[in-house]
Amino acid sequence: MNKASIVALVAMPILLASCIKAEQANTECDIEAVSLHLEDPTNLFYHEYDTIQTVISTENDIVFVIRSYTNIQSVPVTFRITNGATLYVKDDNGVETLFQNGSSIDLSNERVYHFRVVSEDRVWSRDYSLSVVHDIPSEGNLTIDFEKYYLDSSGKYYIWDAPDVFTDGIWKNGNPGFKISKSSAKPMDYPSTPAAGQGPDGSDCLKLETCDTGPFGRMVNMRLASGSMFNGIFNVSLALTDALKATQFGSPFTHKPIQFRVWLRFEPGSFFQDRLGQLVEGVMDEPDAYVVLYRNEDAEGNKIQLDGNDVLSSPHIVALGRLPHYYNEDGTDKLSNAPIHGVTNEWQEFTIPVEYRAEIDAEVLENKGYSLIIGFASSWQGAHFMGAIGSKLYIDNIQLFCE
Repeated sequence: MNKASIVALVAMPILLASCIKAEQANTECDIEAVSLHLEDPTNLFYHEYDTIQTVISTENDIVFVIRSYTNIQSVPVTFRITNGATLYVKDDNGVETLFQNGSSIDLSNERVYHFRVVSEDRVWSRDYSLSVVHDIPSEGNLTIDFEKYYLDSSGKYYIWDAPDVFTDGIWKNGNPGFKISKSSAKPMDYPSTPAAGQGPDGSDCLKLETCDTGPFGRMVNMRLASGSMFNGIFNVSLALTDALKATQFGSPFTHKPIQFRVWLRFEPGSFFQDRLGQLVEGVMDEPDAYVVLYRNEDAEGNKIQLDGNDVLSSPHIVALGRLPHYYNEDGTDKLSNAPIHGVTNEWQEFTIPVEYRAEIDAEVLENKGYSLIIGFASSWQGAHFMGAIGSKLYIDNIQLFCE
Protein backbone atom coordinates (compact mmCIF):
# COMPACT_ATOMS: atom_id res chain seq x y z
CA MET A 1 0.00 0.00 0.00
CA ASN A 2 0.68 1.84 0.66
CA LYS A 3 1.02 -0.98 2.24
CA ALA A 4 2.47 1.66 4.24
CA SER A 5 -0.65 1.86 6.05
CA ILE A 6 0.20 -1.36 7.47
CA VAL A 7 3.14 0.01 8.84
CA ALA A 8 1.83 1.33 11.96
CA LEU A 9 0.47 -1.93 12.42
CA VAL A 10 3.27 -2.46 14.52
CA ALA A 11 2.75 -6.09 14.64
CA MET A 12 1.53 -7.69 17.69
CA PRO A 13 -1.64 -9.32 18.89
CA ILE A 14 -3.63 -6.90 20.96
CA LEU A 15 -4.02 -9.15 23.93
CA LEU A 16 -5.31 -6.42 26.16
CA ALA A 17 -8.35 -6.05 23.92
CA SER A 18 -9.19 -9.68 24.52
CA CYS A 19 -9.44 -11.12 27.94
CA ILE A 20 -6.43 -13.39 27.75
CA LYS A 21 -4.32 -13.53 30.86
CA ALA A 22 -0.71 -13.89 29.77
CA GLU A 23 0.89 -17.32 30.00
CA GLN A 24 -2.15 -19.00 31.57
CA ALA A 25 -4.21 -21.69 29.89
CA ASN A 26 -7.98 -21.75 29.67
CA THR A 27 -8.49 -18.06 30.44
CA GLU A 28 -9.63 -16.90 26.98
CA CYS A 29 -13.20 -15.68 26.62
CA ASP A 30 -13.64 -14.42 23.06
CA ILE A 31 -16.15 -14.89 20.27
CA GLU A 32 -14.07 -15.84 17.24
CA ALA A 33 -16.79 -16.17 14.58
CA VAL A 34 -20.57 -15.97 14.10
CA SER A 35 -22.74 -17.65 11.44
CA LEU A 36 -26.37 -17.01 10.52
CA HIS A 37 -28.07 -20.01 8.88
CA LEU A 38 -30.49 -19.19 6.03
CA GLU A 39 -31.89 -21.35 3.24
CA ASP A 40 -31.38 -18.62 0.62
CA PRO A 41 -28.93 -16.03 1.98
CA THR A 42 -28.95 -13.79 -1.11
CA ASN A 43 -32.61 -12.94 -0.55
CA LEU A 44 -31.43 -10.85 2.39
CA PHE A 45 -27.68 -10.43 1.92
CA TYR A 46 -25.59 -9.32 -1.05
CA HIS A 47 -23.37 -12.42 -0.89
CA GLU A 48 -23.60 -15.82 0.75
CA TYR A 49 -20.43 -15.12 2.71
CA ASP A 50 -22.06 -12.06 4.31
CA THR A 51 -23.79 -14.50 6.72
CA ILE A 52 -20.44 -15.38 8.33
CA GLN A 53 -18.27 -13.00 10.31
CA THR A 54 -14.84 -13.50 11.80
CA VAL A 55 -14.65 -11.41 14.98
CA ILE A 56 -11.27 -9.79 15.55
CA SER A 57 -9.90 -9.27 19.03
CA THR A 58 -10.64 -5.54 19.16
CA GLU A 59 -14.34 -5.90 18.31
CA ASN A 60 -17.25 -6.19 20.73
CA ASP A 61 -20.13 -5.12 18.48
CA ILE A 62 -21.02 -7.70 15.82
CA VAL A 63 -23.18 -6.21 13.07
CA PHE A 64 -24.57 -7.92 9.97
CA VAL A 65 -25.80 -5.74 7.10
CA ILE A 66 -28.82 -6.79 4.99
CA ARG A 67 -30.42 -5.25 1.90
CA SER A 68 -32.37 -2.08 2.65
CA TYR A 69 -35.75 -3.44 1.48
CA THR A 70 -35.65 -6.75 3.39
CA ASN A 71 -36.27 -7.86 6.95
CA ILE A 72 -34.87 -10.77 8.91
CA GLN A 73 -36.74 -12.53 11.67
CA SER A 74 -36.06 -15.81 13.46
CA VAL A 75 -32.72 -17.25 12.35
CA PRO A 76 -30.48 -20.00 13.78
CA VAL A 77 -27.13 -18.67 14.98
CA THR A 78 -23.85 -20.47 15.63
CA PHE A 79 -20.92 -19.00 17.56
CA ARG A 80 -17.33 -20.19 17.65
CA ILE A 81 -15.81 -19.24 20.98
CA THR A 82 -12.41 -19.85 22.52
CA ASN A 83 -11.74 -23.34 23.81
CA GLY A 84 -13.42 -24.20 27.08
CA ALA A 85 -15.40 -20.94 27.33
CA THR A 86 -19.16 -20.69 27.91
CA LEU A 87 -21.61 -18.40 26.10
CA TYR A 88 -24.61 -16.73 27.76
CA VAL A 89 -27.36 -14.60 26.24
CA LYS A 90 -28.98 -11.80 28.22
CA ASP A 91 -32.69 -10.97 28.13
CA ASP A 92 -34.10 -7.44 28.28
CA ASN A 93 -33.78 -7.48 32.06
CA GLY A 94 -30.14 -8.55 31.95
CA VAL A 95 -30.87 -12.09 33.11
CA GLU A 96 -28.41 -14.57 31.60
CA THR A 97 -29.16 -18.03 30.24
CA LEU A 98 -26.85 -20.52 28.57
CA PHE A 99 -26.92 -20.15 24.78
CA GLN A 100 -27.02 -23.33 22.73
CA ASN A 101 -25.46 -23.14 19.27
CA GLY A 102 -28.04 -23.43 16.51
CA SER A 103 -30.76 -21.76 18.57
CA SER A 104 -32.92 -19.25 16.70
CA ILE A 105 -33.14 -15.61 17.69
CA ASP A 106 -35.38 -12.85 16.34
CA LEU A 107 -33.22 -10.21 14.67
CA SER A 108 -36.06 -8.23 13.09
CA ASN A 109 -36.34 -4.45 13.41
CA GLU A 110 -32.59 -4.13 14.07
CA ARG A 111 -32.98 -5.63 17.53
CA VAL A 112 -29.73 -5.83 19.51
CA TYR A 113 -28.84 -8.97 21.49
CA HIS A 114 -26.28 -9.01 24.28
CA PHE A 115 -24.00 -11.95 25.02
CA ARG A 116 -21.35 -12.72 27.61
CA VAL A 117 -18.49 -15.18 27.19
CA VAL A 118 -17.00 -16.65 30.37
CA SER A 119 -13.59 -18.30 30.37
CA GLU A 120 -13.13 -21.91 31.37
CA ASP A 121 -11.53 -20.93 34.66
CA ARG A 122 -14.56 -18.68 35.34
CA VAL A 123 -12.29 -15.75 36.20
CA TRP A 124 -12.54 -13.78 32.96
CA SER A 125 -15.51 -12.62 30.90
CA ARG A 126 -16.26 -10.40 27.94
CA ASP A 127 -19.47 -8.76 26.67
CA TYR A 128 -20.62 -8.60 23.06
CA SER A 129 -23.60 -7.29 21.13
CA LEU A 130 -25.13 -8.81 17.99
CA SER A 131 -27.51 -7.09 15.57
CA VAL A 132 -28.60 -6.91 11.96
CA VAL A 133 -28.98 -3.49 10.33
CA HIS A 134 -30.32 -2.37 6.97
CA ASP A 135 -27.94 -1.14 4.31
CA ILE A 136 -28.10 2.59 3.62
CA PRO A 137 -27.31 3.25 -0.04
CA SER A 138 -24.54 5.82 -0.42
CA GLU A 139 -25.03 9.01 -2.36
CA GLY A 140 -22.18 8.26 -4.75
CA ASN A 141 -19.95 11.32 -4.48
CA LEU A 142 -18.18 11.40 -1.13
CA THR A 143 -16.96 14.37 0.87
CA ILE A 144 -14.94 13.45 3.94
CA ASP A 145 -13.12 15.52 6.51
CA PHE A 146 -11.47 14.57 9.78
CA GLU A 147 -13.47 16.57 12.30
CA LYS A 148 -15.25 13.64 14.00
CA TYR A 149 -12.65 12.12 16.30
CA TYR A 150 -12.46 10.97 19.90
CA LEU A 151 -10.24 8.93 22.23
CA ASP A 152 -10.64 5.17 22.33
CA SER A 153 -12.04 3.48 25.44
CA SER A 154 -8.57 3.26 27.00
CA GLY A 155 -7.97 6.99 26.46
CA LYS A 156 -4.68 6.25 24.71
CA TYR A 157 -5.21 7.07 21.02
CA TYR A 158 -7.67 8.71 18.61
CA ILE A 159 -10.39 7.18 16.45
CA TRP A 160 -12.05 8.92 13.48
CA ASP A 161 -15.63 8.44 12.32
CA ALA A 162 -16.69 8.49 8.68
CA PRO A 163 -20.47 8.20 9.03
CA ASP A 164 -22.45 6.95 6.03
CA VAL A 165 -19.21 6.41 4.10
CA PHE A 166 -17.75 3.03 5.06
CA THR A 167 -19.57 -0.13 6.15
CA ASP A 168 -18.69 0.34 9.80
CA GLY A 169 -18.35 4.13 9.60
CA ILE A 170 -14.86 4.17 11.12
CA TRP A 171 -11.43 4.89 9.67
CA LYS A 172 -8.69 2.39 10.54
CA ASN A 173 -5.03 3.09 11.33
CA GLY A 174 -2.03 1.64 13.15
CA ASN A 175 -2.60 3.36 16.48
CA PRO A 176 -3.73 0.16 18.27
CA GLY A 177 -0.47 -1.54 17.31
CA PHE A 178 1.61 1.44 18.37
CA LYS A 179 -0.07 1.25 21.77
CA ILE A 180 1.56 -2.16 22.24
CA SER A 181 4.94 -0.93 21.06
CA LYS A 182 4.95 2.22 23.19
CA SER A 183 2.41 1.86 25.95
CA SER A 184 3.71 5.00 27.66
CA ALA A 185 2.97 7.23 24.64
CA LYS A 186 0.52 10.09 25.08
CA PRO A 187 -2.41 10.36 22.60
CA MET A 188 -0.68 13.09 20.57
CA ASP A 189 2.51 10.99 20.33
CA TYR A 190 0.83 8.35 18.16
CA PRO A 191 1.38 8.06 14.38
CA SER A 192 -2.20 9.16 13.56
CA THR A 193 -3.43 12.25 15.41
CA PRO A 194 -5.80 15.20 14.91
CA ALA A 195 -4.33 18.59 14.04
CA ALA A 196 -6.78 21.09 15.51
CA GLY A 197 -7.27 24.22 13.41
CA GLN A 198 -4.42 23.38 11.03
CA GLY A 199 -6.45 22.52 7.93
CA PRO A 200 -6.25 24.63 4.76
CA ASP A 201 -9.49 26.38 5.73
CA GLY A 202 -8.65 26.63 9.43
CA SER A 203 -10.65 23.55 10.39
CA ASP A 204 -9.32 20.43 12.08
CA CYS A 205 -7.37 18.06 9.83
CA LEU A 206 -5.47 14.79 10.11
CA LYS A 207 -1.75 14.43 10.80
CA LEU A 208 0.11 11.21 9.99
CA GLU A 209 3.66 10.95 11.30
CA THR A 210 6.30 8.25 10.94
CA CYS A 211 7.34 7.39 14.50
CA ASP A 212 10.10 5.46 16.23
CA THR A 213 8.66 2.30 17.78
CA GLY A 214 11.22 2.22 20.58
CA PRO A 215 13.02 -0.74 22.19
CA PHE A 216 10.25 -3.20 21.34
CA GLY A 217 10.31 -2.19 17.68
CA ARG A 218 14.05 -2.71 17.54
CA MET A 219 13.71 -6.10 19.20
CA VAL A 220 11.27 -7.38 16.56
CA ASN A 221 13.03 -5.56 13.69
CA MET A 222 10.14 -3.15 13.13
CA ARG A 223 11.83 0.11 13.98
CA LEU A 224 9.32 2.61 12.70
CA ALA A 225 5.59 3.01 12.29
CA SER A 226 4.23 5.05 9.42
CA GLY A 227 1.16 7.13 10.17
CA SER A 228 -1.72 5.58 8.25
CA MET A 229 -5.41 5.92 7.54
CA PHE A 230 -7.61 3.59 5.50
CA ASN A 231 -10.98 1.85 5.42
CA GLY A 232 -11.23 -1.86 6.10
CA ILE A 233 -10.14 -4.16 8.92
CA PHE A 234 -7.01 -4.42 11.00
CA ASN A 235 -6.73 -7.86 12.59
CA VAL A 236 -4.23 -7.24 15.35
CA SER A 237 -4.00 -10.95 16.21
CA LEU A 238 -2.15 -11.54 12.92
CA ALA A 239 0.27 -8.67 13.32
CA LEU A 240 3.18 -10.62 14.77
CA THR A 241 2.93 -13.63 12.51
CA ASP A 242 1.95 -11.88 9.26
CA ALA A 243 1.95 -8.09 9.43
CA LEU A 244 0.92 -7.59 5.80
CA LYS A 245 -2.01 -10.00 6.12
CA ALA A 246 -3.18 -8.26 9.27
CA THR A 247 -4.46 -5.27 7.31
CA GLN A 248 -7.46 -6.04 5.11
CA PHE A 249 -8.53 -3.19 2.88
CA GLY A 250 -11.79 -1.97 1.47
CA SER A 251 -15.54 -1.66 1.94
CA PRO A 252 -18.28 -2.68 -0.54
CA PHE A 253 -19.22 0.20 -2.82
CA THR A 254 -22.01 0.65 -5.39
CA HIS A 255 -20.70 3.53 -7.51
CA LYS A 256 -18.01 4.00 -10.17
CA PRO A 257 -15.33 6.45 -8.92
CA ILE A 258 -13.72 8.62 -11.58
CA GLN A 259 -11.76 11.27 -9.69
CA PHE A 260 -10.14 11.70 -6.29
CA ARG A 261 -9.40 15.11 -4.76
CA VAL A 262 -7.66 15.81 -1.48
CA TRP A 263 -5.75 18.60 0.24
CA LEU A 264 -2.24 17.57 1.33
CA ARG A 265 0.97 18.94 2.75
CA PHE A 266 4.11 16.99 3.62
CA GLU A 267 7.30 17.41 5.62
CA PRO A 268 9.84 14.63 5.00
CA GLY A 269 11.90 13.35 7.91
CA SER A 270 15.64 14.03 8.12
CA PHE A 271 16.94 10.73 6.77
CA PHE A 272 15.58 7.59 5.16
CA GLN A 273 16.37 4.34 6.96
CA ASP A 274 16.08 0.69 6.00
CA ARG A 275 14.52 -2.03 8.12
CA LEU A 276 17.74 -2.39 10.08
CA GLY A 277 17.62 1.29 10.97
CA GLN A 278 20.59 2.13 8.74
CA LEU A 279 20.78 5.32 6.70
CA VAL A 280 20.01 4.87 2.99
CA GLU A 281 21.98 7.51 1.10
CA GLY A 282 20.33 9.41 -1.73
CA VAL A 283 16.72 8.62 -0.80
CA MET A 284 14.03 11.03 0.38
CA ASP A 285 10.92 9.80 2.15
CA GLU A 286 7.59 10.09 0.31
CA PRO A 287 3.93 10.09 1.38
CA ASP A 288 1.20 8.03 -0.23
CA ALA A 289 -2.45 8.60 -1.12
CA TYR A 290 -4.58 6.33 -3.28
CA VAL A 291 -8.03 5.05 -4.15
CA VAL A 292 -8.64 1.48 -5.35
CA LEU A 293 -11.72 -0.32 -6.68
CA TYR A 294 -11.54 -4.11 -6.78
CA ARG A 295 -13.75 -7.17 -7.39
CA ASN A 296 -14.58 -8.67 -4.01
CA GLU A 297 -15.85 -12.08 -5.08
CA ASP A 298 -14.33 -14.80 -7.28
CA ALA A 299 -16.06 -17.01 -9.86
CA GLU A 300 -16.93 -19.58 -7.17
CA GLY A 301 -18.52 -16.97 -4.91
CA ASN A 302 -15.64 -16.84 -2.44
CA LYS A 303 -14.89 -13.56 -0.71
CA ILE A 304 -11.87 -11.55 -1.85
CA GLN A 305 -10.34 -8.98 0.49
CA LEU A 306 -7.08 -7.30 -0.43
CA ASP A 307 -4.40 -7.01 2.21
CA GLY A 308 -0.93 -5.55 2.58
CA ASN A 309 0.53 -8.07 0.16
CA ASP A 310 -1.54 -7.06 -2.86
CA VAL A 311 -3.45 -3.87 -2.07
CA LEU A 312 -1.89 -2.11 -5.07
CA SER A 313 -0.98 -5.10 -7.23
CA SER A 314 -3.84 -7.62 -7.09
CA PRO A 315 -5.25 -8.89 -10.41
CA HIS A 316 -8.68 -8.25 -8.91
CA ILE A 317 -8.11 -4.47 -9.02
CA VAL A 318 -10.29 -2.86 -11.69
CA ALA A 319 -9.40 0.81 -11.03
CA LEU A 320 -6.61 2.74 -9.34
CA GLY A 321 -5.78 6.37 -8.62
CA ARG A 322 -2.57 7.22 -6.74
CA LEU A 323 -0.05 9.96 -6.08
CA PRO A 324 2.74 9.58 -8.67
CA HIS A 325 5.94 7.74 -7.72
CA TYR A 326 8.91 6.28 -9.58
CA TYR A 327 8.90 2.56 -10.39
CA ASN A 328 11.51 0.09 -11.59
CA GLU A 329 11.10 -1.66 -14.94
CA ASP A 330 9.62 -4.70 -13.22
CA GLY A 331 6.97 -2.51 -11.56
CA THR A 332 8.49 -2.53 -8.09
CA ASP A 333 8.86 0.69 -6.12
CA LYS A 334 11.91 2.79 -6.93
CA LEU A 335 13.45 4.85 -4.15
CA SER A 336 14.54 8.34 -5.17
CA ASN A 337 16.08 11.56 -3.90
CA ALA A 338 13.93 13.58 -6.31
CA PRO A 339 10.31 12.46 -5.76
CA ILE A 340 7.64 13.39 -8.30
CA HIS A 341 4.56 13.27 -6.04
CA GLY A 342 4.62 17.07 -5.77
CA VAL A 343 3.47 17.32 -2.16
CA THR A 344 5.27 20.11 -0.29
CA ASN A 345 5.05 21.84 3.08
CA GLU A 346 2.41 24.19 1.64
CA TRP A 347 -1.22 23.06 1.44
CA GLN A 348 -2.19 22.04 -2.08
CA GLU A 349 -5.29 20.44 -3.55
CA PHE A 350 -4.42 17.34 -5.55
CA THR A 351 -6.67 15.92 -8.25
CA ILE A 352 -5.94 12.27 -8.95
CA PRO A 353 -7.73 10.55 -11.85
CA VAL A 354 -9.03 7.03 -11.33
CA GLU A 355 -7.78 4.86 -14.19
CA TYR A 356 -9.68 1.71 -15.15
CA ARG A 357 -8.08 -1.60 -16.08
CA ALA A 358 -11.31 -3.49 -16.75
CA GLU A 359 -14.93 -2.80 -17.59
CA ILE A 360 -17.39 -2.44 -14.72
CA ASP A 361 -20.33 -4.86 -14.60
CA ALA A 362 -23.32 -2.68 -13.66
CA GLU A 363 -25.27 -5.55 -12.05
CA VAL A 364 -22.28 -6.64 -10.00
CA LEU A 365 -21.71 -3.03 -8.93
CA GLU A 366 -25.33 -2.64 -7.83
CA ASN A 367 -25.05 -5.79 -5.73
CA LYS A 368 -21.87 -4.69 -3.93
CA GLY A 369 -19.56 -6.92 -5.91
CA TYR A 370 -16.81 -4.28 -5.82
CA SER A 371 -15.01 -2.78 -2.84
CA LEU A 372 -13.51 0.68 -2.49
CA ILE A 373 -10.27 1.55 -0.69
CA ILE A 374 -9.15 5.03 0.32
CA GLY A 375 -5.71 5.02 1.92
CA PHE A 376 -2.94 7.33 3.13
CA ALA A 377 0.51 6.93 4.70
CA SER A 378 3.25 9.25 5.85
CA SER A 379 5.92 6.87 4.46
CA TRP A 380 5.12 4.99 1.26
CA GLN A 381 7.57 2.19 2.17
CA GLY A 382 6.24 1.93 5.69
CA ALA A 383 4.81 -1.53 5.03
CA HIS A 384 8.42 -2.70 4.81
CA PHE A 385 9.31 -0.71 7.93
CA MET A 386 11.37 1.72 5.89
CA GLY A 387 11.06 5.49 5.84
CA ALA A 388 12.16 8.62 7.68
CA ILE A 389 11.21 9.09 11.31
CA GLY A 390 9.57 12.49 11.62
CA SER A 391 7.91 12.51 8.18
CA LYS A 392 4.54 14.25 8.50
CA LEU A 393 1.59 14.12 6.10
CA TYR A 394 -1.38 16.44 6.71
CA ILE A 395 -4.70 15.55 5.06
CA ASP A 396 -8.06 17.27 4.76
CA ASN A 397 -11.19 17.70 2.65
CA ILE A 398 -11.35 14.44 0.70
CA GLN A 399 -13.67 14.34 -2.30
CA LEU A 400 -14.44 11.28 -4.39
CA PHE A 401 -16.41 11.93 -7.57
CA CYS A 402 -18.37 9.07 -9.12
CA GLU A 403 -19.98 8.52 -12.49
